Amino acid sequence: KLLTISDNKERYDYVNLHEVKFFWYAILSGMIGVSLFATAELTPLLPVDDTVKLYISIFLLACSFVIVYTLLSSLIRILYPRMLESRLRSIRNKPRKSSAGNTMRKLSDEEGSVHLETNELQQHQSEIHSIEYDVWFDEKTGEKKVEKYMPYQHAEKCGECGYYTMKIDSEEIEKQPSQTEDGLLLEHYRCSYCKHREAREVVIAALSSNVKS
Repeated sequence: KLLTISDNKERYDYVNLHEVKFFWYAILSGMIGVSLFATAELTPLLPVDDTVKLYISIFLLACSFVIVYTLLSSLIRILYPRMLESRLRSIRNKPRKSSAGNTMRKLSDEEGSVHLETNELQQHQSEIHSIEYDVWFDEKTGEKKVEKYMPYQHAEKCGECGYYTMKIDSEEIEKQPSQTEDGLLLEHYRCSYCKHREAREVVIAALSSNVKS
């Protein structure tokens, strides 16, 4: 289905939401295939009758699956997020085309900043999530395209272990933004591999500058 999606933002969302799931399906199918092959090759070599071979083949199948799963799952959990994030960054930063066919310019980080949904600020809940907006601008026609991204869904490189296994665990507002003044958001990160934790402060854009898509 990915090949049929032409819009870069839609491609990004599809890869972000579905590729990990489909990748795991492929890995599990491969592990089952390897386990069946190993069992089929080893079982006939055993000098026992057919009834015992049946039980042994089931045992070998289970053991080979567990071994392969243990070896691959850790490898995938550590290395695959880096590959995925690299691909997502490539899709996110690929130049967009306007409806007129012109190449659009992506506004800088200073021109587009971190925002929070207004209803989240009003609820004063701890379960909040910051939002990043990419704004693409066609300088010839003035057309603007706004794309919304959720940082908490993505892994970052851990400063301790070096793997891309650190994600936002929770976020809290330290200073509420007003119509004219920026606020402050505290993001708590946790590494799923080495359990390292750290906190980062992020500026929340003033409400008057919130981007509306």
